[in-house]
Amino acid sequence: MAAGKNQTKRTAQTSAPQVSVAEPDPRLFVSGVEKGLRVLRAFYNAPNPLSLTEINKVTGLGVSACQRFLYTLKTLGYIRQDAATKRYSLSAKVLDFGYAYLRNDYLVEQSFPYLLDAHKRTNETFNLTELDGTDVIYVSRFPSRNVISVGLVLGSRLPAFCTAPGRAMLAFMPRERALSIIEGAPREARTPHTVTDLDAILADLELTRQRGYAFSDQQAFVGDISIAAPVRDHRGEVVAAVNVALPTPRWSMDQAREAFAPVVMETARAISKVLGGL
Repeated sequence: MAAGKNQTKRTAQTSAPQVSVAEPDPRLFVSGVEKGLRVLRAFYNAPNPLSLTEINKVTGLGVSACQRFLYTLKTLGYIRQDAATKRYSLSAKVLDFGYAYLRNDYLVEQSFPYLLDAHKRTNETFNLTELDGTDVIYVSRFPSRNVISVGLVLGSRLPAFCTAPGRAMLAFMPRERALSIIEGAPREARTPHTVTDLDAILADLELTRQRGYAFSDQQAFVGDISIAAPVRDHRGEVVAAVNVALPTPRWSMDQAREAFAPVVMETARAISKVLGGL
């Protein structure tokens, strides 16, 4: 979701996002960097500061190695340690990376006026997401002023297989890649409405291709429905998705599709055009 800052924290997951490293070249791959980032990722979904023992358990690194990485990151200012409890937490300095990304990402910059326009026209929440591994990441967000059922912040991750933006991207990429992403995800049910069956998901992707948009009826969060359409770059490849998020107390799925599917697709096409995708 987009550039809003007054949202609530998302529901914590049980593990940090995994960094996919496919057969790294041992001549170039620096394992120490990977281990240091593993320590940082241990804090990704931690609701509270972590002890050394907890970090050791999450990362799988030895206690001595954890101590060295934590000391280094603390010295550099990316981690802080409570003097009384000895527990560790991320410092505000790590935000520099996120804001540097948002300042320099061409897609976020170019999509801004189109998402803002859609938001102003509808007074509903419009988001831009990108795919990372088996998840979608919210890189831009314009939240509704109305009461919303779900609050997400920039950088929030959700499984691609059960979200409208995820399915919008999966449906319009090569089938082999989409299948690999779906099969690589745990596909755990997040709500009673989550569809986890592979054949059912693939059938929905086919319908998404025919319609030109994807929708999710409370599959990621109870009380939240979403409609999404893909964004393409100058090569015609899917690079992101635009979606609108709506609360079920105010919208039924049929009402939402009739009112918002055209706006979502129009917005996605406009962003694609500025990227050279149409």
